Amino acid sequence: MQNKFKKLLALIGPGLFLIGYNIGTGSVTTMASAGSRWGMSLIWTVVLSCIFTFIGIWAFSRYTLATGETILYAIKKRFPFGRPIAFFIMSALIIAEFMGVSGLMAIVVDILQEWISITVGYSSWIVKIVITISLAFILFVILWRGQYQFLEKILAITVAIMGICFIATAFFIVPSWGMIISGLVPAIPKESNATLIIAGMAGTTFSSAMLFCRSITLKEKGWTLLQSGRARTDAIISVIAMFVLSISVMICAAGTLYVIGKPIEETIDMVRILEPLAGNFAITLFMIGIVGAGVSSLIPTILIAPWIISDITKQKINPGSLVNRIFITIGILIALIGPYLKTKPVSLMILTMALLAIILPLSIIGITVLLNQKHLGKYKANIWVNLGLFTTIIFSFIMSYFGVVGIWRYF
Repeated sequence: MQNKFKKLLALIGPGLFLIGYNIGTGSVTTMASAGSRWGMSLIWTVVLSCIFTFIGIWAFSRYTLATGETILYAIKKRFPFGRPIAFFIMSALIIAEFMGVSGLMAIVVDILQEWISITVGYSSWIVKIVITISLAFILFVILWRGQYQFLEKILAITVAIMGICFIATAFFIVPSWGMIISGLVPAIPKESNATLIIAGMAGTTFSSAMLFCRSITLKEKGWTLLQSGRARTDAIISVIAMFVLSISVMICAAGTLYVIGKPIEETIDMVRILEPLAGNFAITLFMIGIVGAGVSSLIPTILIAPWIISDITKQKINPGSLVNRIFITIGILIALIGPYLKTKPVSLMILTMALLAIILPLSIIGITVLLNQKHLGKYKANIWVNLGLFTTIIFSFIMSYFGVVGIWRYF
């Protein structure tokens, strides 16, 4: 059994990062918010996001496997004005991800505080402070020592339990085929926050940070064109996992909160989407899963900043380096602030995901230009690859526009 598990991990490979980063608190929050407000009418966003996510993962993987270069470094090296372009992308990604850290921490602290309030019957600002400091300290120790791989495996199990519960609940309350099919037709609800949530749904699935880190993890593992088949399988498994969980969360929210007209406004509202399966145990089950998802997402999110810097400087990732530890410290300090911002945790998370959608077009344009350069030789993009990338660029611009409009309307 243990050997089979190791073979499965080897098959997935770098896709574990994609799953750990993407399938987490951001996905649950945005998909549950969409399902609770508009049922299955935005299923088209999930489908298109997953399709274009696969194209993006495949494109970023293809270039790194063929050249051995990570994407941000290649942009700096091979583009006219490559240095300022690469620096802008790097800065935008780091800012967006640090916003994500504050949102993730806010939701984890919020759900733990609510759980303690319900189970123990005690709630005060002291409890919130203790939870925040305790989580920040645990994260700091793990990241400072660089021994987070074992913890990620444990957290992956808790996230898997929550994912299985969402999938099982979805089978209990699966909507009609008519509702699902009608949701495949692109349409935008008339509410003012619809564009923000649509952009958030795209941003949590189709993230620039995830694409650049895909390239970095392939480089770190030393994969080349000899592993192109494994890279493709790895990408397919990752995208399917993202799709299944996203749709399951949306179905659960559509079958519970949407039916009673209760859109998700607070973190605790999300607990109700597991009640058909878990009943009164739902809050504990959801708490375990969402905390696992939050912490497992916080680890790679905080690490993205030093990883991106290692990428642009063409240096090997070193968990004990000064740069790594400086950004870990900054990330932890930002995490400490997150739970005390005036913005609601759910809204903060959706805003962060929408921001990730805004910076997506430049990343896709960058990889399209790289795949069409002469130095790739026979691995240069053909007409079909370019067609796929061109449609991906169009989709990224639409989601970016939705993100800008949504954030503007919010503020």
